[in-house]
Amino acid sequence: MKTQVLDARELKKFSDEKRHQETIWSDDHSRISLLCMKPGQEVITHTHHGSHIWTVIEGKGELVSGKETRTIEVGQIVVVPAFEDHGIRNSSQENLVIASITAQGD
Repeated sequence: MKTQVLDARELKKFSDEKRHQETIWSDDHSRISLLCMKPGQEVITHTHHGSHIWTVIEGKGELVSGKETRTIEVGQIVVVPAFEDHGIRNSSQENLVIASITAQGD
């Protein structure tokens, strides 16, 4: 496999009905997905068997982590340990794009 440069600006896609999530790269060990949310859309609170990493590419939103809610925005990286409840809502008036990195099997 060769080194790749992925451009989220070209790969992002949105849906009027619900958040759009699409795998943009994967191998036997991990995958990268883009989460694209219009205002009001969300990823409901859930857990994984492994760590989960989100990088905010565009916009800002509300991270729900355990019992806490906090604002996350462009340039921030969210590291969620295994089995911790987490979710995100786009509570802003602009689009939200997040790169999501997970281990395969999660």
